[in-house]
Amino acid sequence: MVVLVFIRQLSVGGAEKQSLLLSRELQKKHKVFLVVWTQKVVAPSYARFIDENNLSVRFLKGSVLSRMIQFWRIIRKEKVTHIFNFLLINNFVGGIIGRLSGVKRIYGGIRNCEIAKTKFFLQRFLHNHVSHKTIFNNQAGADVLSKRGFDPEKITVIHNGIDIQRVTASQEENGKTLIFTAARFLPQKDHYTALKALQVLKERGAEFKYVIAGYGQQEEEIRNWIGELGLNDRTEVKISPDNLPELFLQSNIYLSTSLKEGLSNSIMEALNAGLPVVATNVGDNRFLVKEGRNGFLTGIGDVASLADALENLINDKSLRMNMGIRGYQHLKEKFSTQNFLNQYLQILDHEE
Repeated sequence: MVVLVFIRQLSVGGAEKQSLLLSRELQKKHKVFLVVWTQKVVAPSYARFIDENNLSVRFLKGSVLSRMIQFWRIIRKEKVTHIFNFLLINNFVGGIIGRLSGVKRIYGGIRNCEIAKTKFFLQRFLHNHVSHKTIFNNQAGADVLSKRGFDPEKITVIHNGIDIQRVTASQEENGKTLIFTAARFLPQKDHYTALKALQVLKERGAEFKYVIAGYGQQEEEIRNWIGELGLNDRTEVKISPDNLPELFLQSNIYLSTSLKEGLSNSIMEALNAGLPVVATNVGDNRFLVKEGRNGFLTGIGDVASLADALENLINDKSLRMNMGIRGYQHLKEKFSTQNFLNQYLQILDHEE
């Protein structure tokens, strides 16, 4: 069996990280190639991951047509039998060329609980008529889209996996609780709501520091909001930091205010670092955050509830520590890379 994992790029992101993990895990059992649509940006941490795990990676170059031809040649030369696509461009190119090349099984990938209108009909066509199956990383998206014309018989849900690490509990610095968010600077992440909740906390006299790490189109807007809301003295913005694991471990609380998610990799990282999580109840966040046990879930845009949850955690160190321990154990039991690998192997073994 020869497996090709196909991803758009290797900049920082959840889909990108999962493609690397899948490639590493599957190569324990099969011959695996990770093919990347563009080499524009490769995150340093991902480059290290590739080297450390001896992954076989092929970057496609040149015009769109040239890259499609390169992709076809890889399939033919390596006698690829199975393709795992991760995002829309991969579903399209990997699906069509895979079909034309006679690849035995082609798996599409959908990694959000919603699909934009501009992409919906193409994704549905590819799911129903090109891919043999589509792997969703979230149950919420599978439930919604199966009611909107996606063939439910071709849907498989496999939650993301993560390398479980032994964690070290973080402590306050100068008496201030550190709240952390790692998310791209996009409207989907609703950073304004997070900052509004923090403004409320400041007005209540809570002592905290907020660190937000990411990159994207809203960087300037976010910096403006921080100033307008009077949070310059409490907030630090880090652009594409290469020490994310350390930033999680240095923190006390993780905050996510997304409007939509699939299965959040950043929340998984937070649980892996032993952090309690305050998050909006979107996508499959409910599978990661168990209300009152390892964090709190709120409604979208609910500034007051977010502020209340954060304040409870700031004021109760024991609650933070206990929630962090329970969150870590939950992650270890349900979302390890071994569980992740086993589910993919079951698919491959079933198709043999």
